Amino acid sequence: MDLEGIIEAVKYNCNVSDARYWGFFSICGLLMRLRELYRSEHSLKPWEAIPREEISRWIEEREKLWQELEGATLGPIRIDDEIFEPFSVEEINERLNPAGLLYGGGYGRFNKPSFFLARLRAFDEIYDYHVYHAGEEFCRDLLAPAAMLQGRCIFIREEQIRVLLWEKLQELKHKRYEEATGISLKGYFQDLENNEGIIETIEGLSGKVSEIMLYHEIGEAYEDESSEQWLKIVMENTDRSCDFYLRGIKDVLADTSEKGPLRHIITGRLSEHLRIFYILLDPTRKELMPELVEACKEFFHNEDWALIENARQLLYNRYLEIKRQILREGRIIPPRDIQG
Repeated sequence: MDLEGIIEAVKYNCNVSDARYWGFFSICGLLMRLRELYRSEHSLKPWEAIPREEISRWIEEREKLWQELEGATLGPIRIDDEIFEPFSVEEINERLNPAGLLYGGGYGRFNKPSFFLARLRAFDEIYDYHVYHAGEEFCRDLLAPAAMLQGRCIFIREEQIRVLLWEKLQELKHKRYEEATGISLKGYFQDLENNEGIIETIEGLSGKVSEIMLYHEIGEAYEDESSEQWLKIVMENTDRSCDFYLRGIKDVLADTSEKGPLRHIITGRLSEHLRIFYILLDPTRKELMPELVEACKEFFHNEDWALIENARQLLYNRYLEIKRQILREGRIIPPRDIQG
């Protein structure tokens, strides 16, 4: 199997996608993603320093490449004597998995095509879904979700989980997270006063984060009512804030569904999982789930699981109705105009 040729084909599609969609990101968001892409391409861990002059040259070269690829189309993936379309994920993995390789392809935020090629670290099945755990990544694009759902396949990306945890634990170390939420969680994890302690904590938490993200993707898979119509509304949207809103609704439904991570955490009385879930909440979900935020604040003092279950049910019912209203209207309804 021509591994270098496959990497080249996947990386080409990553660059074509980046060339089309880099302008959708804010300046700060783009620079952050470029730094992480540089790390990935140079096999640097999240805690390893990036040479300033080298990354500056690398960004200039990448911008020139994007200019050259403007208007280019995604290319096929050739594996030995077979040619596959870039979104033929299951067919490609049927060829790659026996060789210990894993391919992922789908659509992310802003409907951006997103691809990666990695070592296949582990495989499992749950609720009739194929669960792939990606190890070392050979190539990826600007978007690099730590978990993604594609058809009947769920991909968990260990490198991206480490990046996510590093960023969140750095916030805890510098108290930015505590200041933003009014909750101190530092005491629940290992020593966060130095990078060595954070690295050790990351290794200890990665498995729990993988579990949380797996159940989020399962929750998303089971909340696929009118998925084609919903996808059409998302695809037709060109407003960045509305994109965050629509995808936030989908995330909240996944998190709060009967198959989702909150129900899994509540059923198992997994206190540390709940704390991890809380620190992983992005700003959009925090804004959409104020009842859960308040329930968690109280829970971290008295561990009353009824608070979390009540918030879960309330939020699920609310956003299920909101989603149905949007589907009935066939258009995006601003949050202030939602009835009920």
